[in-house]
Amino acid sequence: MNRCINDAFNPISYILVGNGKNTPSKDDVILGNETSRCKCSCTADLNSKCLILTGKFKAKEIIGTSEIGVANDKILISHDSYPKFTDDSLTGFSGDVNVEYRFQFTTGYERNEFTESTTEGIYYIYEESPVVGVIENGDSGYRKVNSLETLISVRGSYYYDYESQNLYIHPFDSNSLNHEIIIQTR
Repeated sequence: MNRCINDAFNPISYILVGNGKNTPSKDDVILGNETSRCKCSCTADLNSKCLILTGKFKAKEIIGTSEIGVANDKILISHDSYPKFTDDSLTGFSGDVNVEYRFQFTTGYERNEFTESTTEGIYYIYEESPVVGVIENGDSGYRKVNSLETLISVRGSYYYDYESQNLYIHPFDSNSLNHEIIIQTR
């Protein structure tokens, strides 16, 4: 994200729109078919841990588009697709369209002070920040479940109790003490 906030790393300068038809992939270096770009401004919302890029397009530049991205001068940093904007989407509108592109930041760190619960193979730890993800050994993502009852029957899952602020995990092999557990929070 240094590209967004640090001039030494060619910050993100443009929001791009286009009418490409392919699903974005991590290997993309350009939009499927870029039709317009505009300079953007960048702000950070520290409360929601969000980076907000804002640009202004003419309504006619948005009609017919189905993809959006952000770039520095030449390099596509990120992009997404959406249902194609039609004339009906902006009926009677001929002015400017303000566009926001947001990056949501999560933070993650390794925790290894889990306590084994009374249920064998289930571990817990106090975590005051809401949990949005759990990763084991740097590559295996845990599935979020909605209750402790479900957690007990699903290996490789986690449950965050907002009331007690406890994170419960059920490792893939029921032994968290031998794994690197990374907790992603907001």
